[in-house]
Amino acid sequence: MNVKSELTILENMQLVIEGKQPAWIPSYSYDCAVIVPAALDRKLDKQTGHLVDVFGTRYIDAADGQVPDHSMHRLTDVTKWREVMPKIDLSNVDWEEDARMMRAKHAANGQAVHLHAGFVWEQLHYMMGFEDALTALLVEPEAVFDCLNAIADFWIDAMRRYCKYLKPEFAVFFEHMATARGLLMSPSTYRSIIKPVQKKMYSAVSELGVIPEIHIDGYVEELVPDFVELGIRAIQPFQIMNDINHYKEKYGLIVFGGWDAFGPGNKEESTEEEIRESVRLAMDTYGPTYRYIFMGSGATARFGKHQAILADEAFKYGRTFYTS
Repeated sequence: MNVKSELTILENMQLVIEGKQPAWIPSYSYDCAVIVPAALDRKLDKQTGHLVDVFGTRYIDAADGQVPDHSMHRLTDVTKWREVMPKIDLSNVDWEEDARMMRAKHAANGQAVHLHAGFVWEQLHYMMGFEDALTALLVEPEAVFDCLNAIADFWIDAMRRYCKYLKPEFAVFFEHMATARGLLMSPSTYRSIIKPVQKKMYSAVSELGVIPEIHIDGYVEELVPDFVELGIRAIQPFQIMNDINHYKEKYGLIVFGGWDAFGPGNKEESTEEEIRESVRLAMDTYGPTYRYIFMGSGATARFGKHQAILADEAFKYGRTFYTS
């Protein structure tokens, strides 16, 4: 199939979305723009020097970026979540100006916009810490469900207001519920507590005419049918411990990722050629079946030069993949 090379980024992305051969393999770092509403982004607390999110969680600097400050949890008893849940007046935000400003800043070259639409499980463990949040799922499931629903209602309200002006291609919810070995919770726990909350979030995304997307690392094959049932059409970063091509073919999923974050291209001692080869391997493996966007998720910020090489190779090799 011959594809004209003068496609715009969005025209090329549309071919990816439709499962057709694009002119090139998009690179997430170049062809996509992740936008968080400025009004809802973490703000610097000048007194402490820490970033604080809209729910009051404080973040500290770590080797791989900002992480929640687990020495100071906002929520220590999930049954008392109403006492710490802030009242946020979304009507006071100039959503139109926010969207204009953020699109001009992050998508000036016509990238496909991924609205950072929020998270529920993620917000809970940010507020409580992983161990306490996982314990709460078992001992206080009803309180967790109510808390997650309140968090979801906030993000849905914000997303609806913002999408009116931003008009993104994708809306992504970030939910880290797995490791490379498997899920952090049983599938039954996920299905009884978290999935119903996600259902209303992804239904709201679909109603807005935006592509529903989930960010979830690790081995998640047990939940892929659930994601499809929720209406999710894109997964990032679908990591290599999953049978990526199988699920692309079975469900028509749009895949971001496919890069081996545990392989020779992501070591402190990795050579430039090993890093470039890791990009080519991902594209050679998943590019031929289309619906694929390269994403080097898992590339640690500790090795800054690695990220630059990854981005460079993804652009160069991806741009010639279907024509060379």
